[in-house]
Amino acid sequence: MTNLDTILERIDLEIENSIIKFIEENGNPKTIGIYCCPWAGWLTTNFNLTIDEQNCPDFEFVEFDFIELPELEEEYQNDKVEFKIGDNIITLDIEEQGDEAINELMFNSLKSIAIKLKENKNIEVVLQMLDSQYTEKIK
Repeated sequence: MTNLDTILERIDLEIENSIIKFIEENGNPKTIGIYCCPWAGWLTTNFNLTIDEQNCPDFEFVEFDFIELPELEEEYQNDKVEFKIGDNIITLDIEEQGDEAINELMFNSLKSIAIKLKENKNIEVVLQMLDSQYTEKIK
């Protein structure tokens, strides 16, 4: 079982650091893209300065930072995929539900980070899971 709260805290901090680094190097972005593949254990930050793009791989600054999340990949390899969120235990049946089950869980978990970024930084945020229906532009 993997504690998702701990992973999300680290992701939040890593994204904040990525934004600070991007601004120092390139100026204020128009959009930040959070692109994640939970079953492979990674998340990238992507930035646009001028273009209005909603597909993270097409951003002006693709994979500005690459955040490794080996805990997610390791959990995904288990026969029984379980995440602890607060006091709740979420069990996923990847064999039956497919990758979209873990994509949905991570998308919904990362959405609170994306909304907080939008509100605190006044920046557009695109949240996207790799090869998934889960994608949204937070305006």
